[in-house]
Order: sequence, then C-alpha cells, then structure tokens
Amino acid sequence: MALIVEDGTGMADANSYESVENADAYFSARGITEWSGIQAVKQAALIVGTEYINIKWRGRLKGKLQFPDTQALLFPRINLYDEEGRALSGLPRDLRAACCEYALISISQVLMPNPTVDSSGRILIEESEGTGPLTETKKYQVGYLLTRPYPKADSLMTVFLQGSGSATCYV
Repeated sequence: MALIVEDGTGMADANSYESVENADAYFSARGITEWSGIQAVKQAALIVGTEYINIKWRGRLKGKLQFPDTQALLFPRINLYDEEGRALSGLPRDLRAACCEYALISISQVLMPNPTVDSSGRILIEESEGTGPLTETKKYQVGYLLTRPYPKADSLMTVFLQGSGSATCYV
C-alpha cells in the first residue's frame, strides 16, 4: 500500500498523518537511531501509527471532522483548541509527533495485540506449569484492556481529547 499523507484538505484516500521525510527529521533531531531501515518499512509503520490513532482515539476527540463527507482520517478537525485556547487546524504538531512515536513502536511490536484467552474466554495474563500436580498457576486480567499504554505518544494525544486539560493522562 502506498503512503498517502493527509495534507490538511481532508483527503479521501489519505492513510498517514506524517511523511517518512518528516518522521526521519523528527527522530534525527531527538537522536533516536531505532528509526532506521528501508523506506517501505517506515511507510508501513506510519500507516500503522495513523491507524492506531484512528482506532484508539475515535469518539474521544474534541471538535468535529472538517470535511465529514470526504476525509478518510480523524484530522483535520474544526472547533479544536489547545490547553491555552489557541485554535488548532490542519494536522497539529503533537498529532504528527504522536503518529511518529506510535510508528516507531509498531516496528518492534504489535500496537494492539490480540489478548490470550483461556477456554472460558477470560484474558490470561500469566500461566505457569510445572512437574506434578503442585505447580499450575493462572492469573487473569480483571476487565478488558483494549490497548497498552504508550506514555509519550498517548500524552501527545491528550490535548485533543474531550475532558482533557493540561494534565498528563496515561490511557
């Protein structure tokens, strides 16, 4: 799949909030060397990072789609303001940075892994077996955790969330 970067006009076929070139500059400025490799891997990672933003934050964002009949992604938005009350338009810097951060994570792990469940359908978080009848242990997750926390990227997204102020929020 080709990388099609949203340019702020509500493109119907966009699949990324950031370009490889801008992501390269973002990570280079921060001395992050893990963002390396071939162009196709970086493109795929940016698509995955964008998809993650659209899935995880859908329904929780401030404002409204700017081009609701045509745009493929959740941004650009209207009636969106930062914690200082300044209007945000197009693809805000923190959104593009979050996309880069999620893309980097996606290179080494699945952002939304399917949970391991036992035969009863409960989410299994730890299982150990031993020799003999004495050592079977199973620990289950209480509730359902849809996604793992990614503190830096998640914090970059908080400015766009309904009910968020300037406080950092790990979701």
